[in-house]
Amino acid sequence: MDNFGKFLENLVSECLKSDKLAFLPDKEKKEIEGKIRNHFNDVTINTLVEQLTDEQVNQIKALDPKDPKVQELMAQFAAGIPGFAFVLEERLKKEMDSILQSGQIPASAGMTS
Repeated sequence: MDNFGKFLENLVSECLKSDKLAFLPDKEKKEIEGKIRNHFNDVTINTLVEQLTDEQVNQIKALDPKDPKVQELMAQFAAGIPGFAFVLEERLKKEMDSILQSGQIPASAGMTS
């Protein structure tokens, strides 16, 4: 697992330790864990898309979403955005704080265009 994957897993783990989620039954906790992970992935994608040019977004949209090239292309674009890692880290931590306070997973907006 890469550093970003470890970072996301740590955020998910922190959320599951919250007072409102820590005492859930294991089955429900696993379900919530998947929803939190999906939410963080959505936030990551939305944060990246907000920083991309229309041309870059169109390049991604032209590919099949299941094509491994999509992830490679997005990683390449993210690497070229100055300060993107800091912006993303801040946004993900804000989302984690929201989950910790409320015990609720915010509705994900989905990919923007």
